[in-house]
Amino acid sequence: CHHVTGECSCPPGWTGHDCKHPCSSGRWGRGCANSCACDGGDGGCDPATGACSCQPGFTGQRCQ
Repeated sequence: CHHVTGECSCPPGWTGHDCKHPCSSGRWGRGCANSCACDGGDGGCDPATGACSCQPGFTGQRCQ
């Protein structure tokens, strides 16, 4: 927690007042500030690392 405001500093992939909510679909990182950069298959990405989760039939770093 921030020593003045008391606001929680959530780890990457988590958000909310108490850091109990994962990033919404398509978002990742600290504060869920980043957008997933995944192309084909719309499998989304890991909320902490941004690594793409490819749907069947798609492969590659960005599921391209």
